[in-house]
Amino acid sequence: MIYATMATAALVFLRAFQQQNVAGGHYAAAAITSYLMAAAEIGMVLSVIEFGWAAVPWIGTGGAIGVTGAMVLHRRVFG
Repeated sequence: MIYATMATAALVFLRAFQQQNVAGGHYAAAAITSYLMAAAEIGMVLSVIEFGWAAVPWIGTGGAIGVTGAMVLHRRVFG
């Protein structure tokens, strides 16, 4: 189940990072992040297929880690 947490953390991190890229007009970062989001999306979908509803707490934890991590890193990189 740690795979579900890691895949979701990556996906949510990238989505939040991408949102800040778009809002900030960071075109190159937005383009690169799009490809990383595609890979993370596939990883998360595969974990849901494998674990089903039992993955909910793991996915929720991954989302919380991902979004807060993206907020911190984006401010440090583009701050």
